Amino acid sequence: MTIVKINVHKVNAERNLKAKSGQVKINNNVSIKNVEDLEFNVENKKGLKFTFEFVCNYEPDLGKIAVEGQVLFVDEKSKVDEVKKSWDKDKKITMEIMEQIVNAALHKGNIQAIKISEDVSLPSPLPLPKVKAGPTSVPVSEKKKK
Repeated sequence: MTIVKINVHKVNAERNLKAKSGQVKINNNVSIKNVEDLEFNVENKKGLKFTFEFVCNYEPDLGKIAVEGQVLFVDEKSKVDEVKKSWDKDKKITMEIMEQIVNAALHKGNIQAIKISEDVSLPSPLPLPKVKAGPTSVPVSEKKKK
């Protein structure tokens, strides 16, 4: 399977200005909402559009960020037909494909949530790297001079 593109078509952010400050718990979730055929003109290949929703909830009742989009992928016609048939019948996808689709949706959703969280004054949904200042040390070459 090859992921061709990840599109975002909706971003929504809310911040509750009346929420009390304190310990904030952030819950991220991704769900697949729909699977549709994708028009793709390559011999013996076929594509699917996986519509996803990424939701980042800030608790207790501080805010919410929601991102909707599509993961487009292409594979052998027989594999794609099998995935589509399984989705239409039971709303299920094999773990192998689900893992790739959910990881792509998480990646895109988290990037969008990080960008929008700053605009609405919510904490980043992922911990960002920080520099820690430690005790200053004298380089080895300086020690030899003394």
